[in-house]
Amino acid sequence: MSTLVTGEAVELSVQPAALAARALSCLIDAVAYTLVNIGLLVATFWLLLQLRSLNGLLLTAVMTMMTVAVFVLLPLLVEVLTRGRSLGKLILGLRIVRDDGGAVRLRHSFVRALLWQFEVIGTGGGIAALSGLVSPQTKRLGDYMAGTIAVSERATPPPPVHTHVAPQLLPWLAETDVSAVPAGLRRRIVQFLAVAPGLGHESRWQRAIELATELNPYVAPAPPEGTLPEQFLAAVVARQRVTDRDRAHRRGAQAESFRSGVDRLPHGLRLSADRQR
Repeated sequence: MSTLVTGEAVELSVQPAALAARALSCLIDAVAYTLVNIGLLVATFWLLLQLRSLNGLLLTAVMTMMTVAVFVLLPLLVEVLTRGRSLGKLILGLRIVRDDGGAVRLRHSFVRALLWQFEVIGTGGGIAALSGLVSPQTKRLGDYMAGTIAVSERATPPPPVHTHVAPQLLPWLAETDVSAVPAGLRRRIVQFLAVAPGLGHESRWQRAIELATELNPYVAPAPPEGTLPEQFLAAVVARQRVTDRDRAHRRGAQAESFRSGVDRLPHGLRLSADRQR
């Protein structure tokens, strides 16, 4: 477990991604992007043949632009749209966040994508692995330059946090389905709610908007119009707490029913003392 320090000097507990997980994630991404690049190059080559426009200079220019698009622009686009994830990170349960715990933005992903081609593709992952070995948080050079860190979203459950549900949200919350909320997102929301009182007004507002925007697709129905982002987050966490408690009670009842059934003899059998009578 490590800590991130926000701009307001508030510490956040995070689980940095393990070096092996990061290496496997990079390998998956590199293979995926390479396959995409090969597919596009073959399709472009076939198209130029059909158009009878194939020549060495044109082919070289097309291959260069295609490679830059696949290994720089595509990772940049994927990371921005998924808020810090890629195919490899999705499989390994990792996410890229800012050093202050917030979601990455375009400039962070751009720096990471530029250096990713050098660190991972150009050197076969050697530079990234060396940087990760000497970094306490397994950062590669792109992370240092962009001010980001890879965290594991499959860490231990988040600590409990007291949340207040706005009264006007209670009717909506009673019929809300929150079962699809990812565990990693829930942990980040709980951490935010725990440290929110220590954040500055602007930082607190922006972080709440970021998390509420990410949470919204996983909650049905949507919150009532006019709900503040932090009210939305607190209500969903409270609903999840109730759901977890009800699930634990059901499991306990099922386990007790199973144990009581095991303790009874099968139908038609009696204890030996009863037979002796």
